[in-house]
Amino acid sequence: MCGRLNQFAKLPALSIAGKALRVERRNKKSREDAKSEVQVINNICPTDYADVLTMEAGEVGVARMRFGLVPSWARGSKAEVSKKFAHTFNARCESVFELASYRGPVLQRRCLIPVRGWHEWPDRATPYFIHRSDDAPLLLAGIWDVWESSDPADEASGPVVTSMSVITTPPGRYMGKFHDRSPLILEGEAALAWMQPGMLAGDLRALFRPYESEHLEAYRVSTAANQARNKTEEVFAPIAPPVPHNGPAKVIEEEQLLL
Repeated sequence: MCGRLNQFAKLPALSIAGKALRVERRNKKSREDAKSEVQVINNICPTDYADVLTMEAGEVGVARMRFGLVPSWARGSKAEVSKKFAHTFNARCESVFELASYRGPVLQRRCLIPVRGWHEWPDRATPYFIHRSDDAPLLLAGIWDVWESSDPADEASGPVVTSMSVITTPPGRYMGKFHDRSPLILEGEAALAWMQPGMLAGDLRALFRPYESEHLEAYRVSTAANQARNKTEEVFAPIAPPVPHNGPAKVIEEEQLLL
């Protein structure tokens, strides 16, 4: 699962497949939910907005999207669809082409979410922060959609919701220490291909591989990260040394050996 994201206050320079990207912020959609104007950097939770990369006419741009996809065909008010689609912040790669909420977006509207890192809870209580050891951005594969409320009560706060979901895969060896799922992390040509239009399902499935990298690093952080309202840098400040890549398969087993 990938339910808490952390981004950068200012998007770092990005290079994909050796090509430096010139990324411009896209204009806000007319009548977009007012919540999209609030920039959240740390401890981005479902229903918060995050910065997302999309490709249009061969150009990469950044737009702000709700974390937790609301499909375009959903019916109801913003409050109703938010409740109904409370668990769409992750889309499993094994079922993304079958489920009604995801099968359209995965073929037509794909994105990359640049992150500093994300949190996992191996024992549901103890948070760990996962990132690159050099603190370079990681690009998470995502899908997105645009929904509009027909409820007049939503007009004042903006009836349009642009939203996204993070694709997840089984974990690589290191990520398996912390959870049985991992975000789909793409690099190089794979990252560029993910955003290209016209990709077929078979081509996309070929990208669904667990991420293995010696640059991944995880360390334990304060339980302050458990609080969704805490948006400070405390949520990713280390309180223990990084977990080594070797050793037990599960971080809980590793901690027990140290007791």
